[in-house]
Amino acid sequence: MLKLVPMPLRQYAQFFGRMTRSQYLRWLGFLLAVYVIVAWVDLRFIAPMLGYLPFEEVEEQYLTLIAAALLLIPSLASNVRRLHDVNRTGWWMVLAIAPVLIFYFSNDIGFFLYGFLSDNSLSGWIPAGLSAFAINWLPWIIIALAVLSFLPVIIWSLMKGSNEPNRYGTRQ
Repeated sequence: MLKLVPMPLRQYAQFFGRMTRSQYLRWLGFLLAVYVIVAWVDLRFIAPMLGYLPFEEVEEQYLTLIAAALLLIPSLASNVRRLHDVNRTGWWMVLAIAPVLIFYFSNDIGFFLYGFLSDNSLSGWIPAGLSAFAINWLPWIIIALAVLSFLPVIIWSLMKGSNEPNRYGTRQ
């Protein structure tokens, strides 16, 4: 019975060791299936209890939020173990978390820039065309840079790991 539980859930907060590419891809498939099922249940059953129509666009997806919170630590741990398999430090995940935070707060960044750049006291300091450009494009540029910072972690996660022992241990 324990064999049916995915390895990252059995090793819930284990940030040491290694994870093979096939184990990692199976974990990603499991996550995708869980999120699709939970989102469907959220939109089909939970949303109508909150007063929305079934499958109507809903901002509060409580069940999905709970699932994401419960799966956050095993996801981070499995990503760290996957990076260990390709002989990279797990601290690269800090760089990978930055795009998520920037994407989450992108509206706030845009509102801050709009308020800052549209302030009349700055009109002599900033050329007229530059403030409009920055208000419209800077949040998108920040998001693009954040996604590009995530690219090395994606590439390393999909690389084949080494069969030999490395500084993070032997392969399982």
